[in-house]
Amino acid sequence: MRSLKTLLLGTALAAGTSLSAMAVPLTGSFDFIGQFRAADSTGANVPFGSATAVDFCGNTGGQGCDGSGGTFPGTGAFLVTQSSPGPNNLGVSTGNVGTIQDVIFDPFTGPVTDFFTVAGLSFDLANLTFNKFDLPSGGQTISFIALSGSGTLKRDGFDDTSATFSFTGQTDGQNTVGTFSFSGASAAVPGAVPEPASLALFGAGLLGLGLARRRKAKIDA
Repeated sequence: MRSLKTLLLGTALAAGTSLSAMAVPLTGSFDFIGQFRAADSTGANVPFGSATAVDFCGNTGGQGCDGSGGTFPGTGAFLVTQSSPGPNNLGVSTGNVGTIQDVIFDPFTGPVTDFFTVAGLSFDLANLTFNKFDLPSGGQTISFIALSGSGTLKRDGFDDTSATFSFTGQTDGQNTVGTFSFSGASAAVPGAVPEPASLALFGAGLLGLGLARRRKAKIDA
């Protein structure tokens, strides 16, 4: 019976420690909307076709853009419109209001720490690509700015997690103020791998298991 207790203790120690040290990545997605102005690198409002930067407005009603008299680059606001169902530990809910930093996308000179923050979640922007185009619609031209990139999601109590995003801004082709939408792609979820200390303890547990078997064999003999 003493040998059996040793075996169970070694196994429990290894499993419990390994689980506590496994990674806890962030996962999930959410969408948000807001207002912005097409801008150049100084923050001056320009037509979409000439834009090299996005100047986010201070609220979802189109007011408080830095290019209208504030300091550029600055920060704007956005409203969360949807949070993905299913596995989601981002802590972001529909109706949350967050802040987002103005960004120069041509050329992008990041990374940008805390590119956006909402409900205790933040995103560091590491790289950024862009596309600008016009589409005819109902007798007028709709201008678009599309941004996409990747970076790192961060939240207290969770591991920093790689994530991607996409952004689409549009206007009627006449104004430099338009609406934008953001779609946060699901965060990458790496496989949970025990850390070196856990591996060592797991090995100790296996060693204890082996010693218990040898001891039992001697007693049986």
